[in-house]
Amino acid sequence: MPQKAVFLDRDKTIILPHGDNYIYRIGDFYIPDSYNTALKELYDNGFKLYVVTNQGRVAKGYMSEEDVTDLHEHLNEIYNSHGFEVEEFAYCPHNPMGHVDPYNVVCPCRKPKQGMFTYLIEKYDIDIDKSWMVGDTERDIVAGNLCGLKTILLRTGYHIGSEKADYVEDDLAAAAVRILKTKK
Repeated sequence: MPQKAVFLDRDKTIILPHGDNYIYRIGDFYIPDSYNTALKELYDNGFKLYVVTNQGRVAKGYMSEEDVTDLHEHLNEIYNSHGFEVEEFAYCPHNPMGHVDPYNVVCPCRKPKQGMFTYLIEKYDIDIDKSWMVGDTERDIVAGNLCGLKTILLRTGYHIGSEKADYVEDDLAAAAVRILKTKK
């Protein structure tokens, strides 16, 4: 039976950086309590949670795939302690502007392309008519739109692409409220 889901970008969506820094490893971010509460409410209301994140800094040599995996495992440990989990973390380590082979390529998974979404939708039998994409950049919104998802752009990012989003909200907590009160 198809499931409803919320696809979530990672940086500046479910975790926030300390200052203006990039998030490379455990310790580079924090999670507001309201974000854990929001994700738990979505989970308790039957939404499966999936993270879809570009991690092109692997291709640029700033981090390894192991760094990405360690961070995702750490996040699920935190989430499990709050009574929920992310079903799967999908990430794209590619970036054609990078210099680390074999990651410095154009690929079908890097948002705004839909490769990560297509993989998850097929693997988990996701009902796209009842599912959402939440992110902080235009590429998140474009990818969600191309997949037929309802989209929410968060103001925690750059605000570019708001005209492409179905909704614009201040942060993840507000996005969860919007999702739970909006009937598809």
